[in-house]
Amino acid sequence: MADSTLVRAVILAAGRGTRMVSSRSKPLHQVAGVPMIEHVLRAVAEVLPQPPIVVVGGGDTDLTAYLGDRAVIVTQPQPEGTADAVLAAREELTGAGAALVLAADMPLLTSRSLRALLAAFSNGAPGASMLVADVDDPSSYGRVERNAAGRLVQVVEAADEPARLGRAEVNCGAYLFRLPQLWAALSQLSRDNAQSELYLSWVPIGIEGGAELVEAPDPVEALQVNDRIQLAAAEAAWRRRTLRRLMAQGVTVVDPESTWVDCDVEVGQDSVLHPGTVLRGATVVGRDCELGPFAELDSCELADGCRVGRSVLRGCKLERGVDVGPYNRVRPGTVLGPGSHLGTFTEVVRSRIGAGSQVPHLSYLGDAELGDDVNVGAGSITANWDGLGKRHTVIEDGARLGSDTILVAPIRVGAGAYTAAGSVLTGDVPPGSLAVARVPQRNLEGWVARRRRGARPVAEVAAEEEG
Repeated sequence: MADSTLVRAVILAAGRGTRMVSSRSKPLHQVAGVPMIEHVLRAVAEVLPQPPIVVVGGGDTDLTAYLGDRAVIVTQPQPEGTADAVLAAREELTGAGAALVLAADMPLLTSRSLRALLAAFSNGAPGASMLVADVDDPSSYGRVERNAAGRLVQVVEAADEPARLGRAEVNCGAYLFRLPQLWAALSQLSRDNAQSELYLSWVPIGIEGGAELVEAPDPVEALQVNDRIQLAAAEAAWRRRTLRRLMAQGVTVVDPESTWVDCDVEVGQDSVLHPGTVLRGATVVGRDCELGPFAELDSCELADGCRVGRSVLRGCKLERGVDVGPYNRVRPGTVLGPGSHLGTFTEVVRSRIGAGSQVPHLSYLGDAELGDDVNVGAGSITANWDGLGKRHTVIEDGARLGSDTILVAPIRVGAGAYTAAGSVLTGDVPPGSLAVARVPQRNLEGWVARRRRGARPVAEVAAEEEG
């Protein structure tokens, strides 16, 4: 293998990406939950210690901001081809012996393939190594042609010649070049092609020392994303890759075709993902959990033994044995304590629900702290907004809220206290007390008939009755 201290990675990210029809930089379009360039950066970091050189287009401030100090950034003022982009990085390659050149739109590239490219240099003979793959549809790739001895003869770009039907060997767009040979070959490169650009794929053909062709372990690594159709194909391929990893680790995926899991998600052994489940971001699921059908979690943390039905959870934490039924919304900043339960049609945000506490249905808890063994009756809410800011509600251990209780924050309900159904509470409730806050009921007999005879507005008749 080439000495990694002498190899620098160059990631080409300066293309305009016009076929994406987007105002967003193409490498920042997401695949499996992260920008596609992130996949390339991670693969490089596994094989080379130095930060990569990333060639960006002029004015691409969004991509530059995303990269931050993780890469050495150089600019290709005008997109004149992949070989021209490598020339833009020449000064930054001073002192290196070889360049690992990759495209930023290869989200399925693996470190295994990069190691294979490096290994091809082990005998010191080739001037280049190039990653190739056999694909069923070569129409959007550069087609590789070999001679009888199996050596590279040419790479025919799709823009220059219509693709032949059937399976073919194609150029993946990942290379390793010895730099003296690379610079010499680039100086001889022609623009005699359909796009009048400097094709990097033509360099390995005439490079001194020849080029070693390295077969990609998985042909899907060849997929480069140039439009939204290929973006969807890359997403599907990453999804299959992630689900295979999880199933190999002991996770049951009932229907992989309808289960969406981002690449950074972790799921513990003996957990079950039912159809329609979507796990996004950096979600971590413990062992023996059951999610779905149609559960949607984004950047959540679940301990062992949790159950989540058809609900939407964002940025929250579920401790051991939490049960969340269907049609709930749990928002960021929420912690559900061990053995707690949300039934149906409940929303919780920036709140902590204590161990064993129950919120069975039709409730809203915002900026609230519930102790252990609290029961919240149906239709109860914490009124946390006072017109100027969010206010806090505390409900201590063992409290019981009657149905349709409204707690106007800031407020505290003491340990073991009860609230009567239909109460609107604006003051603290002492421990062990029953709080009742209702308007006395009045029945106005015959009111409906009188109102209908007069055909007057309800408010007018009611005011008359009150008088």
